[in-house]
Amino acid sequence: MNKQITIRPVEELDFQQLFEIENTIWTNENSPVLHYYHSVDEYKEKTAGRIIFVAVEADKVHGFIDVHHPTPLNAHQKQWMFGIGVHPDSQSYGIGRQLLDYLKEVATKEGIHKISLRVMGSNTKAIQFYRKNGFIQEALFKDEFFINGQFCDDYQFAYFTS
Repeated sequence: MNKQITIRPVEELDFQQLFEIENTIWTNENSPVLHYYHSVDEYKEKTAGRIIFVAVEADKVHGFIDVHHPTPLNAHQKQWMFGIGVHPDSQSYGIGRQLLDYLKEVATKEGIHKISLRVMGSNTKAIQFYRKNGFIQEALFKDEFFINGQFCDDYQFAYFTS
């Protein structure tokens, strides 16, 4: 299937679909916290202040990437941390790569030097994906989480725009 995807800033009409994606994609394999929102309003409240870009085809949201500064410190104003999600039905079509490419472009235009994220060691597909897209491992947090009776490592990856 060849999708004609547009990446753009989030619009009000996107939030219902983002809410549904968020409530679908997170498991103990890819997040130490199972995200679940009870309403679109709760989701909007929890993401307030973040910059959200969506991958859309016509009026269907296939995925998102949201960014924020790691802290409110002035010293962190040249860095973004991000979260990314693609609806399970839309995975393996290059949508995640398109979202990352868009993020890199916007970050460069905005003077952001570093884009970073954390990813659980159990999420090996995501780790491969980030490496394939130019991200380097900066840190290993050994046994960072204790989930379902087992310890799980967590990694920090980063991409530098300049």
